[in-house]
Amino acid sequence: MYPSILAALTIFQVDSATRFPYPPPPRPLLAVGETVLINAFVNRIDAWAFQQDWARTGTDDWLKNLRLGWEWDEDAFLTNMFSHPYHGSLYFNAGRSNGLGYFESVPVAFLGSWVWEYFGETHRPSLNDWFMTSFGGITLGEMFHRVGATIRDNSAGGVTRFMREVGALPVDPIGAFNRLLRGQWTAHGPNAPEHNPRDYVLRVGGGVRFAKRFNASTSATTTGTLLVDLLYGDQVAQEYTKPFDVFNVRLVVTDYGGLNALRASGRLYGTNLNSPTGRNRHMLAVNQRYDFYKNPAQSVGGQSVEIGINSRWLIGSKGFGIRTALFGDGVFLGAIDAPGTGLGERNYDFGPGVGARWELALERHGVRFLRVFSQLEYIHAVSGASADHIVNFGGIEGAIPIMRGLGLSASSTIFGRSSRYTDGRPRDSRDYPEARLMIVWTKAGFGTR
Repeated sequence: MYPSILAALTIFQVDSATRFPYPPPPRPLLAVGETVLINAFVNRIDAWAFQQDWARTGTDDWLKNLRLGWEWDEDAFLTNMFSHPYHGSLYFNAGRSNGLGYFESVPVAFLGSWVWEYFGETHRPSLNDWFMTSFGGITLGEMFHRVGATIRDNSAGGVTRFMREVGALPVDPIGAFNRLLRGQWTAHGPNAPEHNPRDYVLRVGGGVRFAKRFNASTSATTTGTLLVDLLYGDQVAQEYTKPFDVFNVRLVVTDYGGLNALRASGRLYGTNLNSPTGRNRHMLAVNQRYDFYKNPAQSVGGQSVEIGINSRWLIGSKGFGIRTALFGDGVFLGAIDAPGTGLGERNYDFGPGVGARWELALERHGVRFLRVFSQLEYIHAVSGASADHIVNFGGIEGAIPIMRGLGLSASSTIFGRSSRYTDGRPRDSRDYPEARLMIVWTKAGFGTR
């Protein structure tokens, strides 16, 4: 099966000995054209395959949207906070896979989202969709671009090469499509600069979650849970070179409620605050963040940029150290559930905000085995209820090694929120404590350089 598939793909191959040019030649017009094709393709799938009336657009709808302008929509929380950012990553990577850099691909994401809002639906263009798709797509898109480049290996061949190309499809489908058209699924050459497998740490954990509902019930629930951490680079030890040269992603899933959390943060800028050769290190960093949390106490998420200081203090000569982080952030647009408010059928509010977070961790040879953290966010609703929301969560995580690559991890966290309404509604206060006990597998570096 595999040889026949590989043979079929060679019709796209320019020259098996072609060495890939890096940086690749920028193709901004092709990037813009592909964003239009992405929108046309998704629109036709929605209209023809899923029979969605809102996708059956025409010139009358386009003129109406251009005349009336923005509104706030009523989409489900998961749609606005997860599906739209993933869609935005396709636009962003239309730029990245056509030779554009990070900052050059940013307007491609905004343009693709704008075109969809005005011409892809019969509904009026949604301001919150444009924000979430664009900002979230930039954050997720750059990480997907780098992960995809690392999964692929231009020096490999045969079935291994094919499986690597297929494995990168879910995270970077536009890059995969362009590589297929250019014969790069089979051609041999050097890997992209973003192909840095040794800079990754992958941590996968599975076990049980114990949680207590925020309502009057005192009973705790026990469910299965899955945690995936992907770490790239080191905020303190690694000098800043370009946006997202350091990033991290955390995914948490449970068998009760599905997607529990998805957090992503990438470094936009960094600079040393002391000598890079000093025993202790302090670095100023600006990070771009994407947050999504969903549990019985609250559904909250948003796009933000934070600025703060990462520090590392070495202890003794055995490789032990202390890591600290102190950051303040600005939330471009956040969302939080507010049952009985929202807009129409939507049961959550949108608004900007500010926040702060801190973290302290103990480590040995760069591997953290104890971490204490806390985060506080304020969201002022501008669409939905007349309300101010304060969200906080914090906790402690610890890990004990069992054997090489395997360990036992335990954590305890508490989510809280307090919502104050100015229209006479009572204050809404909730908390949701939970704990996790998991077996964790850790892999430092994957693939070949």
